[in-house]
This record gives sequence, structure tokens and C-alpha cells, in this order.
Amino acid sequence: MSADPFPEDDPFDRIEAVNEGELEILSTPQAADLYHHENHIQITTTSLYDGWVKMEQCHHHLDPVSLLEIVYHPQRIRNIHIISNQNIGSSRVMGPNVELRDIQADARLCLKAESRALHIQDNGRFILRNGPYMRRFLDGYYPMRLTVAIDYPPDALHLHSVRPKPPKQLKHTPKQGKIRWDAWFQGRLYTEFEFTKQEYH
Repeated sequence: MSADPFPEDDPFDRIEAVNEGELEILSTPQAADLYHHENHIQITTTSLYDGWVKMEQCHHHLDPVSLLEIVYHPQRIRNIHIISNQNIGSSRVMGPNVELRDIQADARLCLKAESRALHIQDNGRFILRNGPYMRRFLDGYYPMRLTVAIDYPPDALHLHSVRPKPPKQLKHTPKQGKIRWDAWFQGRLYTEFEFTKQEYH
């Protein structure tokens, strides 16, 4: 996703506000009305064979701009459907991308799709990889919040590792097969959740 978050501000002020460095996980929450990307992913038993997972995604507090595109990898996304939008003039799916026009303050977009995000490893492990997540302007990045909620079959998978780790404790309920990752960051962020096959004793 790329857009100008401050279309009416002085350009020198905008450039000063941009993070031009590497990924930084922020320990301090930012303003509540800044961009929040919420991703809910469901790993099914079928996902363990073909890598496709179900995804519901909401974008909260989108930056007020005239045109914005949400871009996905064309080989790793399918069946995109817009569920709802708020304070957006128009929204439409264009192949692997979503185009938004006339975005107003406090805008929100929710969609659902299927993502080929589960990578099946030769050693029998599975890596759920998503990203890059970013809020970009020119060659730098602004702070944003990312929430990733994952449902997985607890009788088939065991969570082995998470990269990167959020600044607060990861919420994980193994018996229910639920994970919640939540953090503020700036830069380009990829998340990886590695699973092993569940073993019985």
C-alpha cells in the first residue's frame, strides 16, 4: 500500500516524519487514530496440502488521499471480495489489487480472500509467511499497527516459533488453536509462524 499520508502538509515536514531506516518494532503505542492493519487467517486441514489459507482483512484509519492501491502478490492471492467500506468514495477489485478512491477521514475497508501463505517444508514443517506490511511514502515509512489473528487445527499442528516477536507477550491458546500477534512498527515487516506436525504420545 502506498499513499501520501499528509497531502496538505509542508513537504519538508512530511519527509522529516518518515522513518528511512530498517524495520523497527515500537515498544510504545502510537496515536489510536493511525493506520491499523488487521489480518485474520484460518489454516484448514486442506491448507496442509495445498498451502492456501482463508483470510479476512480490515484496514482501519486509512490515510485520506484521492487514490490508493492495496497490492497483493498475483500468484499468492485469489477470490478477493470486498466485505464493507466506510468513508471511501469507491472501491473495486482489479485482479490481485484493490483500488480505493476519494478516501476521507476515519476510513475503513474490510475484505476477504484466499492467500497461498502456508509454505510446506521438506522437513515436514509449515511456515505461515505474510508481508511485507508497510505504510510507505517516497523512500521511507510511517508507523502503523499490525494485528494478526490465526486459527489453526490444534490436532494437526503445533506452534514452534514466531518471527519477529511482538514487544508484549504473544497470546496463544494451543488447545483452541488460536494465536494473536499485535504490535506497532515502522519499516517493512514480514511475519513468520512456524508449525510442526502434532505428535501424540
